Amino acid sequence: MSGVAPGARVRRVGIVYLVLFGTGTAGALAAALYVQDPAAVVAALLPTGAGAYLAWSAYRADRVEAAAAESPEAVADRLAVAVRRQWETEAQVRRLEDPYPLPVLWRAADAGLAEVALGGGAGEIGELFEGLPGRRLLVLGDPGSGKTVLLVRLLLALIGRRRAGEAVPVLFPLASWDPAAEDLSGWMERRLVQDHAELGAVDGGVTVAALLLDRRLVLPVLDGFDELPVAVSALALHRIAEALPYGCGMVLSSRPAEYRAALRPRDGVPARLTGMAGIRLEPLRADDVATYLLRDAGGEATEAATRWRPVVEALGTEAPVAQALSSPLMVSLARATYNPRPGDGAGARAGVGRSGGAWTGAGTLPDLAIGPCRGTGAGQLPDPADLLRCPTSSAVAAHLFDAFVDAAYRPHPRRTSRWTAVQARTALAYFARHMERGYDGAAEVAWWKLHGAASGLVPRVLAGVVLGGLAWLIEGMTLAVLFRFTHDPTYAPDWGDRGGLGVLAGCLCGGLVGGIAAGAVAAGMSVVAAIGHLTPALVLERLADSGSLALAGMISCGLAVGHRPALRPPAAWDRRVLLTGVVTGFLYVAAYGNACGVISAVVLTVAACAVGVDGAPPPRTPVARIRWVWSPRGLAMGLLAGALMGSVYLAEGLLTGVLGGDVNRYYVAPADPLEAVWESWQQGSLLALNCMLVQGMRAVPVDLAGPADAAALLRNDRRTLATCTVTAALLLAAVFGAQDLSVLTVARLWFPDTLFTDGYGWLSLSGLIPALLMGLAVGLRQTAWSRYAVARWQLVLRAGLPRDLMAFLADAHEQRGVLRRVGAVYQFRHIELQHHLADRER
Repeated sequence: MSGVAPGARVRRVGIVYLVLFGTGTAGALAAALYVQDPAAVVAALLPTGAGAYLAWSAYRADRVEAAAAESPEAVADRLAVAVRRQWETEAQVRRLEDPYPLPVLWRAADAGLAEVALGGGAGEIGELFEGLPGRRLLVLGDPGSGKTVLLVRLLLALIGRRRAGEAVPVLFPLASWDPAAEDLSGWMERRLVQDHAELGAVDGGVTVAALLLDRRLVLPVLDGFDELPVAVSALALHRIAEALPYGCGMVLSSRPAEYRAALRPRDGVPARLTGMAGIRLEPLRADDVATYLLRDAGGEATEAATRWRPVVEALGTEAPVAQALSSPLMVSLARATYNPRPGDGAGARAGVGRSGGAWTGAGTLPDLAIGPCRGTGAGQLPDPADLLRCPTSSAVAAHLFDAFVDAAYRPHPRRTSRWTAVQARTALAYFARHMERGYDGAAEVAWWKLHGAASGLVPRVLAGVVLGGLAWLIEGMTLAVLFRFTHDPTYAPDWGDRGGLGVLAGCLCGGLVGGIAAGAVAAGMSVVAAIGHLTPALVLERLADSGSLALAGMISCGLAVGHRPALRPPAAWDRRVLLTGVVTGFLYVAAYGNACGVISAVVLTVAACAVGVDGAPPPRTPVARIRWVWSPRGLAMGLLAGALMGSVYLAEGLLTGVLGGDVNRYYVAPADPLEAVWESWQQGSLLALNCMLVQGMRAVPVDLAGPADAAALLRNDRRTLATCTVTAALLLAAVFGAQDLSVLTVARLWFPDTLFTDGYGWLSLSGLIPALLMGLAVGLRQTAWSRYAVARWQLVLRAGLPRDLMAFLADAHEQRGVLRRVGAVYQFRHIELQHHLADRER
């Protein structure tokens, strides 16, 4: 599906435009160094920036106007196609229509729960909903009664009946909503943008998702009201009533007790949903269950169906198995456990039963034991008569939950499994416990959220270690190459003084811990490289520089996360940052034997405590692409960061003679005024461009019609990381080169016989050093793959999860049916299965 706006074309043209403009400007500045009158070249370039900006702004405005020509109704039509494909796939995976839809009975909801009375029946749910005057339906049912399945059928029926330009039914799982922190409209907008990224495009100051909701082009199907905490259920009902007043169509599902409690809260004014028609799902009839199970087994005349005779005879009685199999969920688990699956083959269908032939597939089945309930021996398809041994209906349910996992992973002639049932149950139980903790407010299993289940310290430390080591190597190797071609002593690779830029990159990805780890690695590698002439002062100096750059990195994160930084009072300052600043100041004093470095330590500590942020927040979803978003605030924050860092270096340089007493000795900043100005410019521009880059490069989540396969999303996220890194590196290298050439050209006019010589023209190439490091850091921050890679190995080593986690999740959904998937998000097949697995492993 194409985008809401022709973003790909705009990005393509913008990249070409930027490359041409940057190349032309850099070429002109480079040529200015070798002409008689370089001032004329500089003067000629000055007016070109304004014209370039006006031309680009006019082009973008034209593209935006062209994109705005698409009506919200057309966007809704494309959304309907995506939603239909999503839930048709879900229905196929869950075999909702195989062998035929299980009949679901309902009756009118109890008095006081709904305003519009309905009769009982078992008709087509879509016809029932379309006949309601206000198109507002309340679906009540006990656990496992088939509420979600009924909503999926209703959603597909409504999309099948939908005409162009009408509202699109969209299912929203309420488990991820916090009514105390967010109103329903805002939450639905966020969910739409999260699941359908193109709806996040801004049109007239609002997102397309908000526009669809405001135009009532989305019919909310709210599933799982009972999964909200009891303490906020009454507030949630108020929020729903406010966002969806009478006249707005909606569907809401809940358990009866939880909904009744929300209607009658102990405190506050009770809320009601006006104009709601209510139905309550009834238990299944015994003859419907018997017919369905026998038909799914191949028909009454088949040998597989005869095994159900003892169970069928018990249906309609007070036996525990009859009580349990009155639930659609239990019937679904029973047929998946005891009936041959499609594709099992004739031999498997004929050779089943306790006294019949053995199961023909390879491997063995574990012996199930749930109290008095016991499965068949190893190597045989389980016998439904085992259900008669369970003393209570809850024991039948527990037996079916356990047997379902084993049945899903039993041998199959065409779909071999790389994991046994025991291995699968271990992994599924871990996911269930993880979701029980309520991470991210949703009962979801997604690879990009697994970092929440792993230790948060390890990814930060690892990011710092990797970036610190790479910084040390990249800086040294780049300067070695420049020295090889220029023979300029300026570029002589001093391997004992490298890797400092990795600290800034480590802070961007891992916060203060990542920056300190990067500094420690870079300092350690510098010490090893200088082992022949190692001194205690060198070790202290490298550690002090690492602490100072870590503080600068926190300031950079605070000014670059995309919002207005808030000044924190001294009482709220982070003690870790204060400790880092104090240690850094003492290390500088010990390294130089004077007060040099104390100014930078104090200023950076205060700034980091006041506006710094401990790393950047992780991405919520996989990344489809990176887009450029420049704003005056982003430019201002970048200039502020650069001015702060530059002023610190300039002050250190100008006061070195006063604090140190020897201007010929090298301190934190050079004592020569011109060199101090140059260093402050370099350091300030580095931090400023880093902030602007982070502000400008924004991750766009997965596409509306993007790949539904989680493995494909992972590959795309990995490619986006590489693209983001290369793009940021090239852009920063071009900007660094252009600014260095500009400064050198102007400086040559004013100081032709001092610091700036022709050899410094190669300095523009040294911009590749921070460009590569910052590009990699921005890429790691924007994408979810790096955090997943670390969390995956943590979970493999600590929790015993499968090494190929993506393949396990895909197999569990597509082949085994143990997990169900909504869009690109993995969820358990039923919330009751999740609770059971979590309870069994506690």
